[in-house]
Formats: sequence, structure tokens, C-alpha cells
Amino acid sequence: MTTLFHAPELADIADLELTRALQSRLDQKTKPIGSLGAIESLARQLGEIQGTCFPALQQPQLVVFAADHGLVVRGVSAYPSDVTWQMVENFLAGGAAASVLARQHGIALSVV
Repeated sequence: MTTLFHAPELADIADLELTRALQSRLDQKTKPIGSLGAIESLARQLGEIQGTCFPALQQPQLVVFAADHGLVVRGVSAYPSDVTWQMVENFLAGGAAASVLARQHGIALSVV
């Protein structure tokens, strides 16, 4: 017996006027237009989702995934697999760049 799952319809949140206003706010910052790349896209998307030109995050969380799963052998990583545990220790001790940035901005950090 096959059961099909039908996802509920989601309301379209597209609001061209809001998107333009968000982009305008980003473009008026003291920086070259588009210089923050994906961060600008994320900021615009958060504003669109929240429906405001002033998006805010409540209790943001940074999740860092660390694994040693054999990709080192294929040359994907710049570091040997023995470094994985050292990096995890550094994250947990608060010494990694991600740890410092999270701490400076009051963002909770989880290492998985």
C-alpha cells in the first residue's frame, strides 16, 4: 500500500516593494555595493521572511560540524585526519575564529 504525502500550500511571501527597500538599505551602507556577498543575500532573505526592513534574530545559534570520515584520503581536506580532534578541542576551548566571532556577538556555539 502506498501512501502519498501532500504538503500543505504555503503562502507566497514575495513582496517586491519590501525586497527593493531591503536592498536599498544594504546598498546605502558604507561599503562597496554587493561587497558582503552571501551575507547580503541572507540579510535580505531574513527581512523578506520576517516582513520587515529591520530583521532581528532571537537567540541565534552557530552550529559547527566536525567530522573525520575518510575524505582526507581523497585529498579534499588541506589537513590530515589527526587534526580533527585538535580543531574540535580548539572550538570547545573558544580559540577558533568561529568561537571568537560567536562570543563577540553573543551567539551560542554548538560543536557537533
